[in-house]
Amino acid sequence: APTAPTTPTASTTMASTPSSSSAGTGAGAGADPDFKSTMIGKIGAAIASQTIERFKTEGSKVAEMLTKGPVSLHMMCIIGGLLTAMSGFFGMLNLLSPFDILASAYNFMFGLLMIFLEVHHKIGYFDYFYRGIEHWVRILTTLTGRSLFYFYVGSLFLSKWTFFGLLLGTYMCACGVFSLMVGQSAAKKLEEGAQQFELGGMESGEQKGEFIKQRFNDYDHDGSGYIDCNELENLVKGLGLGLSKPELEQALTILDTNGTGRIEYNEFKQWLLGRDLNFV
Repeated sequence: APTAPTTPTASTTMASTPSSSSAGTGAGAGADPDFKSTMIGKIGAAIASQTIERFKTEGSKVAEMLTKGPVSLHMMCIIGGLLTAMSGFFGMLNLLSPFDILASAYNFMFGLLMIFLEVHHKIGYFDYFYRGIEHWVRILTTLTGRSLFYFYVGSLFLSKWTFFGLLLGTYMCACGVFSLMVGQSAAKKLEEGAQQFELGGMESGEQKGEFIKQRFNDYDHDGSGYIDCNELENLVKGLGLGLSKPELEQALTILDTNGTGRIEYNEFKQWLLGRDLNFV
């Protein structure tokens, strides 16, 4: 006899429903734009996090190299100024774009100014020009102002958004940042060194003056009337400050307030009397 068709039970229907529902959900998730956007956002966040960590690692290595290694910050800044001046010079040759010529002329002058600020104490013929900068734009004669100026020039190149602009802009920004970092490290050590002379225990100003003059003569080995870079190196070693070569360069810049490239008696006296080195 023919078999009667079976009627699906409620339990059978309920059991088959979740599988159909989950299949539909999976298909919907694959086609859902919000789901794709969420996944792309998570991937982008992971890549950005790895990139930031990589920059932190490499940046700390470079900072340690500049703080403790033999790299000359002055030479780095001179090279940056030379590249900036060359970029401006070749940009001025582009006669088809008048606005770019003006910007390039500024870059050319900025580059020459950067080179001059780093080597002016070795070029006595242009001392009057440095005095003009000291009078009209005094901030550029300070370590902090010079570092900010380098960073500003670097940001101008970064704003061009070209391959060369990104490279040179990053380089100049790095010069500014590391100059400031190393300078602040040197300033902190100099403040610690000044405290070792213990001038606070002396009552009269005359007694302090005689002591400072005697100490200055002790460090001025050749009797020239000023302390040069080599004598400053012996001074900080005697105090146990442990300044690296870049920090020693910045220490000379910090103490040399009149830009002669050497430390005179009044500058030495200001240092020992507790001159504020936070914004130098």
